[in-house]
Formats: sequence, structure tokens, C-alpha cells
Amino acid sequence: MASRRKLKQTIHFVSSELITDIYFRCLMSKEIDDQKVDKIVIEIMDLNREFVLRVNRPDGKNNPKLVKTYFRKLFSDWQTAIEKVITKIEKI
Repeated sequence: MASRRKLKQTIHFVSSELITDIYFRCLMSKEIDDQKVDKIVIEIMDLNREFVLRVNRPDGKNNPKLVKTYFRKLFSDWQTAIEKVITKIEKI
């Protein structure tokens, strides 16, 4: 990512899109359990908060190589967490 600001915006955007998708599915199908939906939405919000906080505190502030590896790991962790949430959404 080019900057912390863009990374935070990306995290917020994807989180909001996932929440919108869940509520849209809930509106389209009355068979979906509202408690499951609420749990997934809370999980998405927690992931959003966790990763935005991680963006704010990079390791090795003065060493560019450490910062680069930190953000690569952060981005890959974020992608795996989002994939897990997407699979939960598809199972609803």
C-alpha cells in the first residue's frame, strides 16, 4: 500500500461492503437467523478496529525493511481474516 491512510480507507471500505452484503442478504431472505447475522457483523467490526489499530503502530519505525515486512504481514493477515468472514457469510 502506498500510505497508511489509503490502507485504512481500504479496510473501512471492505468492512462496510461486507456489512452491507450481510444486511442485504438478510432483507432478501427471511430464513436467515438474525443472531448469526449480528455475530458476523460484530466480528467484522472487531476486525476493522483491530487492523486499523495495527496500521497505526508499525514495528521498526526507523528501519524501512522492517516496516515493509510488517505491512506485508498485516495485509496478508487482513486478507485471510476477510476470507474467513466471507466463507461465514456464504454459509448463512
